[in-house]
Amino acid sequence: MTLAVALLSHSYFTDRAFYLNQDRYTLQRLQNDLATYRGGSAGPVDVRVSGGRERTVRIGADDYVIAKTTAPPLPAAFTVAYPNGHRYSVEDNNGMLLSYDAKGELVVEIAAYSGGVRIDEPIESYLPASLVAAAYPEYHRAQGRPGFLFLAFAFMIFGWCCFRYERFQTRLFYLSPRQLLYDNPEPSDFYYFMSKAGGIAVMGGSIWVACQAFVSG
Repeated sequence: MTLAVALLSHSYFTDRAFYLNQDRYTLQRLQNDLATYRGGSAGPVDVRVSGGRERTVRIGADDYVIAKTTAPPLPAAFTVAYPNGHRYSVEDNNGMLLSYDAKGELVVEIAAYSGGVRIDEPIESYLPASLVAAAYPEYHRAQGRPGFLFLAFAFMIFGWCCFRYERFQTRLFYLSPRQLLYDNPEPSDFYYFMSKAGGIAVMGGSIWVACQAFVSG
């Protein structure tokens, strides 16, 4: 089962993506200076690379203009112009994008959702840092932690062997330090019963471990 999940989820772990609100976008088409991204049921997002340092993110009928204001070796910094005339600055702080308003104050937006629908009144439709991440592929990230799937697979095999194979249960008994406490130790019926119960518990736990693979680190 774990291997099936890994194969079916391959694109989730390998495709680089960005988020706008709760929608995850991945590249659908790249043509000349226009990149089109799609995110499930959400409408497409177009990113056009203009001349110079500007890029335009189009969402629906709205254009958001992002301009890079620094060059290496300085940390990346951007300005974001909204269709409503508002302007924000965004700075790259060791890979984390921080948004600031026109007064230079940090913009921290905590959104509330119910059933996937936003229920609070947003400052802007999209956070400035999210728009910068959409415009620049270097801020797109592969999702999840696939290593947990391999760990879950190992747990599943171990748990199945503990549940199914008496020879495996016996070998574990003799490898356990507890057998050193007895003369001529032999595994009891209770030990075999607990081995089966423990195997079931480990297999159940492997499902929880597999779920952690889909939690972004």
